[in-house]
Amino acid sequence: MNKTIISTTIKTALAASLSLSLASFLGLNYASSAAIITILNIFETRKATLKGGAKRSLSAILALIIGGLVFELFSYKTWAFGIYLLLFVPLSLLLKIELGLGPSSVTVTHLLSYGQINPSIIKNELALVLIGTGFAFLTNLYAPESQDELKDWIEDIDRDIKEVLNFFGNTLVNQLDVEIYEDKIRKLEADIGKAMDLAIVENDNRIHNSKDILRDLSHRQIEMDLLKEMYEDLKEIPRAYDEGKLISDIIIDTGEKLGDANEMIKVKERIEYLNKHFRMIDLPQTHEDFAIRSAIFQVFRSLSEFIDISIDLNKINRL
Repeated sequence: MNKTIISTTIKTALAASLSLSLASFLGLNYASSAAIITILNIFETRKATLKGGAKRSLSAILALIIGGLVFELFSYKTWAFGIYLLLFVPLSLLLKIELGLGPSSVTVTHLLSYGQINPSIIKNELALVLIGTGFAFLTNLYAPESQDELKDWIEDIDRDIKEVLNFFGNTLVNQLDVEIYEDKIRKLEADIGKAMDLAIVENDNRIHNSKDILRDLSHRQIEMDLLKEMYEDLKEIPRAYDEGKLISDIIIDTGEKLGDANEMIKVKERIEYLNKHFRMIDLPQTHEDFAIRSAIFQVFRSLSEFIDISIDLNKINRL
């Protein structure tokens, strides 16, 4: 069980108990409804809780207005509740507050039970909503800190990216099959996905949004896509290719210099030189040679884009 589940469980139990206790202490009718509203308004993040609470509060007020008018016009009968739903449901969907359909309609059934509407009843129902949403938001002011965990994720991801680039380079000179690293690539992609999910939650939980880490991981996601493209292109290049050492050195150098903007600029200059070098070589004579040459240029393109991302990220982080 991860810390998010534990935290949400504790917050839900605490907030619901406190809202029920306060509603009971104030002598409100249907005090248990405050606890139910609290449970429904606790989401995984502060941002979601605030948005959900606002929508449900607006929904409750609108439901009381529509329900009160319908019951006063058509009497406090069960069939009148159906008329209320015919009006309230489409209006909720139109206003995008359908999140509150269920709890708000439960509040309206209280009016049906009372058989009347007056200021005291309205105050009672609004107090239940205020207590329920209030405790949900107050307890969600606490959210587990994930900054250190995310930084560890990024360090591990960067280390794995360098390892993959180093392996890619060695496949061209050590007779290695690039496909044996397929599991490593899949794991790296999965790790970036998990870190992104955690960063989104962290971003929504912080009062001052943690957008820097989310941005950094988005850049790693793009680098991951380039690695996958490179992986496919390298499969087209024979392990015993004559110019393999040149390509191997530049790929390994990219991995080793990753994160150093000045060194990466030098590596990119070498890639541009190699691009010109391969364009000056005699044109391929066979379809197989043409496919190999095309794959080489694609590898250079991916490496160049990879370096551009690394340089941009380095500049942003230094601001």
